[in-house]
Amino acid sequence: MGVRSNSTWLFRAATVMAAALAVGSAAAADYPTKKQAPPAPAPVVVAPITPGFFVKAGFLYAVNQSSSKLSSQIAPGGPQYEIPGLGATFSNVATLGLEAGYYVTPNVSIDVSAGVPMWVTDKTKGTTAVGPYPVPDGTLIAKVMPAFVPLTVLYHFNQFGAFQPYVGAGIAPVFALAHQDALNTGVTVDPTVGFVLQAGADVMIDQHWGWTVDVKKLFAEVTSHSTGDNLAVIGGPPVIYPLAGTQKTNFQPWILSTGVTYRF
Repeated sequence: MGVRSNSTWLFRAATVMAAALAVGSAAAADYPTKKQAPPAPAPVVVAPITPGFFVKAGFLYAVNQSSSKLSSQIAPGGPQYEIPGLGATFSNVATLGLEAGYYVTPNVSIDVSAGVPMWVTDKTKGTTAVGPYPVPDGTLIAKVMPAFVPLTVLYHFNQFGAFQPYVGAGIAPVFALAHQDALNTGVTVDPTVGFVLQAGADVMIDQHWGWTVDVKKLFAEVTSHSTGDNLAVIGGPPVIYPLAGTQKTNFQPWILSTGVTYRF
């Protein structure tokens, strides 16, 4: 009897110990070990592009690249001749850039862009003289508030996920909104139409919001006219000398912009 009781007690103790070990092992399995890697972040989900509108806004910087030929009358009422050794240069512009467009297909969009108008200085490059008065290099010819509105057709490459580059081309009406006389008086600018190339990329954060980087190159021939010269600007008397002039500019600025984009 004593041997049987001891055997029964040992069997029950072993059963309880095994159960306790099994429960402890199951509980320990519920806790991650230190060697387990953290879960990978969820990828950015960008919905496929569908026909619809979009807008962009941000910083725009126009880098002047132009060359000008200046012509003037030798005497009032006479023909105009090109002034040897004298050109002109325009200042760069920093402003707010705006763009809007419509996706005709997932890969093709029509875009129109512009910037908030700013004053641009037109200064001489080289030296000459008006009568007995020399015109120093860097003399202010006039101030102009130009406007150019590129209208382009773009092709978008959408096979790279959130990174979506594009290229395109189009036309750009070029005109002046306002003028301010300086050395030249009675300044006017003829409207014209130029050719524009465009490239850039959108980096989408989700199906609506993204960041954009864009560059455009404009090619245009711009002609401006004046009716006289203000001699006071170059140290002469406060007299408007009636010499008509013409400035022909090969206008080729780089237009750089970056900002946010929103797709509706």
